[in-house]
Amino acid sequence: MKTILFPTDFSDNAFHSAQYAAMLAKRFDAKLLLLNVYSVILPIVSESPMIFDKDDIVVRRQNDAEQSLQVFADKLMEETKLPTEQIVQLVEYGLLTDVIADTAKGMNVDLIVMGTHGASYMIDRWFGTNAEKVVESSNCPVWVVPENTPLNMPKVIMYAADFKEDEVTATYEVLALAQPLGATCKVIHVHDYFELNANQTVKQEVAELKEEFQNFDISIKDINREEIVKGLETYVRTHKPDVLAMAVYEKSFFSKLFNSSLTEHFVQEAKLPMLFFKKPVYS
Repeated sequence: MKTILFPTDFSDNAFHSAQYAAMLAKRFDAKLLLLNVYSVILPIVSESPMIFDKDDIVVRRQNDAEQSLQVFADKLMEETKLPTEQIVQLVEYGLLTDVIADTAKGMNVDLIVMGTHGASYMIDRWFGTNAEKVVESSNCPVWVVPENTPLNMPKVIMYAADFKEDEVTATYEVLALAQPLGATCKVIHVHDYFELNANQTVKQEVAELKEEFQNFDISIKDINREEIVKGLETYVRTHKPDVLAMAVYEKSFFSKLFNSSLTEHFVQEAKLPMLFFKKPVYS
């Protein structure tokens, strides 16, 4: 883990989430790249025609963004004691999700950390097609931090597996983040009562995962419920993980949950951080 990308809109919640990102950067001994993406809305004058210098407006907006980012970074370093050499500041013009994805690729970012509710209501931008777009177009995980999330190092990361595609590699992805944090990894699979031939397939998957990870600090469990989402909610409410991890891949079940009650419940109501990553697909 060398670089963590944190996009910020300078809101209070963005600062709270930045503290969470700084906590991770400290533990991973990684650079924290603070990114502000700005755009320009040209004035519309209905009566008196006026000429606006677009380039001048863009330059002024960039200068304002750079100054605000410096203030944000100074405050973050003061609050978290993160060394100056571990923070990189970047201001870019463009569309939020496009710039984030391009920056993540161009700077070989290992992890993207995002807040939710901010001045620009980033939760609306992140869940749905935009969130899916960034996860799919980036080669790194996306860690979403709800407002008021406790600034405590995660102790338990729960991976909600769907037992499709390459679950072994996916579990290693979660472990790669959990182990440096000193966190326990739990793999949980939920299937409904009516899933045909589920028991035999699931038992085989669980057995294979247990054999593969027998020497790791990890637990693997399957539960069946009448409804999958409610089953996950119940399990999370009972076992209280610090982070819920989900894998996304083309046409996957969890890919369809970005706009569902699941993310709304966990992120907006339960204030549970969620880790999204791209799952390897069998060739």
